[in-house]
Amino acid sequence: TAKASSQVEGNRVVILGTGWSGFNLALHAGKDVPLTVVSPSNHFVFTPLLASTAVGTLEFRCIQEPVRTIIGKKGRYIQAKARSIDVENKTL
Repeated sequence: TAKASSQVEGNRVVILGTGWSGFNLALHAGKDVPLTVVSPSNHFVFTPLLASTAVGTLEFRCIQEPVRTIIGKKGRYIQAKARSIDVENKTL
């Protein structure tokens, strides 16, 4: 278990995963909200276009978006898997 440092005052948002939900939450969160994204994958893949990359219609870079460009300068990315959540102690 890793305890997050308490250097950020006020509310913050921790997003687990870079799938559809995590990507949309990070994309639509306010710029003033400090975000932390925890995911083994550092990018979002637009899966409906994945078949087009396999046949060569699109390049793979056209259907992926790096997490760091979405979370901005206030955001933080941690490449890891969250194996357990302790809500009471606010630890992952």
